[in-house]
Amino acid sequence: MKTKFRQGDVLLTEISELPKGIKKKNKIIAYGEITGHTHRFESEAVAVFQDNEGKQFIDIKEESELMHEEHAHLLIPKGKYMVILQREVDLLGEVRNVLD
Repeated sequence: MKTKFRQGDVLLTEISELPKGIKKKNKIIAYGEITGHTHRFESEAVAVFQDNEGKQFIDIKEESELMHEEHAHLLIPKGKYMVILQREVDLLGEVRNVLD
């Protein structure tokens, strides 16, 4: 069973390896559209990547903290993870990311 971690509307799910063709990006994995708060890593042991479709992946070399101003910080163990942002469907059938 894959290890999973949730912080608000962000889910990290463990993967066996990073996909090819991804590019390194900043360590913010989600922005709060109303508050401006961020789900982010600050550790030098963490690298965050993004593919051409906007999917994000994380490579953690040693246990590191996933931080957010309104949620409890989470210690995420060493490993590789895919980021899944929770989505919702409104009454008109429109799909959008959940606002934090």
